[in-house]
Amino acid sequence: MSSPDLLIVGAGLGGLALGQDTVRAGLNVQVLDKSRGVSGRAATRRVPLDDGREARLDHGARFFTARGARLRALAEGGVRDGWLRVWTRSVGEWRGGTVTVPPPAHPRYVPTAGMSALGRHLAHGLSVTTGAEVTSLERTGDGWRVHARDGSSWTAPRLVLNLPAPQLAPLLGDLVDDFPTLAEAAREVGRVRYEPYWAAGIVLERDLDAEWVGLRLHDHPMLEWAAREHTKREPGQPPALMLQATPAWSTANLERRPEDVLPELLDSTRKTLGDFTPLHAFAHRWRYSTPTVRASGPAHWDPALSVGWCGDWHTPDEHGPRMEAALLSGWALARWVLGEEG
Repeated sequence: MSSPDLLIVGAGLGGLALGQDTVRAGLNVQVLDKSRGVSGRAATRRVPLDDGREARLDHGARFFTARGARLRALAEGGVRDGWLRVWTRSVGEWRGGTVTVPPPAHPRYVPTAGMSALGRHLAHGLSVTTGAEVTSLERTGDGWRVHARDGSSWTAPRLVLNLPAPQLAPLLGDLVDDFPTLAEAAREVGRVRYEPYWAAGIVLERDLDAEWVGLRLHDHPMLEWAAREHTKREPGQPPALMLQATPAWSTANLERRPEDVLPELLDSTRKTLGDFTPLHAFAHRWRYSTPTVRASGPAHWDPALSVGWCGDWHTPDEHGPRMEAALLSGWALARWVLGEEG
């Protein structure tokens, strides 16, 4: 197999979006990711049940919206093709024990197979190597070599890093003394900050008696979000709840074990939303969830060194750090990698 023209470290949505655009332009692209699959925080947990059914719970990103023309076209095309659907146009609001469901507004999209299906759609046709945890970067002549924990390495003339800023910063730290042009960019990466959150998924014996499909909780001591996950899927799926804790509670409990935080999350949910019988439950920690201090600009590209990075922790538009921001960042960086924009 020929050597790649571009290495992308991180198979989150921004990196995959960039990969698609650069492959279409004729580049040979290799994507690396430390996880077992693609999509990053657009993650779906599959839970097999004893009766042969399978529940799918989106324990990362909840849904996505499409403000820009390009993502709107992708979403509408996915709906026509049947792998995407409009989940809801109205998310409920919980305040002090009272739930209100506002009038319908803009669509919230979800893949019927789970949020990770969006990453698999973007990864179609890309060469992706999973289980590759990159630990260091090396400049070699006019190109780059990346080294993985298992001893593997890859080389290419161009390198893109699609990682959370706190994971990217240590990789850059070993380079700034030799390449001063990276120093200020690396300092900006180091200023990025994140909020964490704990998520909990519950497969239910019976569905809750509720009118809402998704619920934002305001001023709750523990919970920020709840979704009746089966309403995202095709009819007949096992009833399930997906919960997300507040950033404050998640930060205070960040280093606890999943099996220790799960009973507290379940107890708080029962007191807030009503009693239920779980068939299966799990907790998952996202250490780098929502960027609260972001880097300026849509992405970063150093044309002299042919290295750059992208992600929802950049500011490709005036809106917040949502899934669309990750895609916009990847699409913007692709134009720079290809020399279409300076």
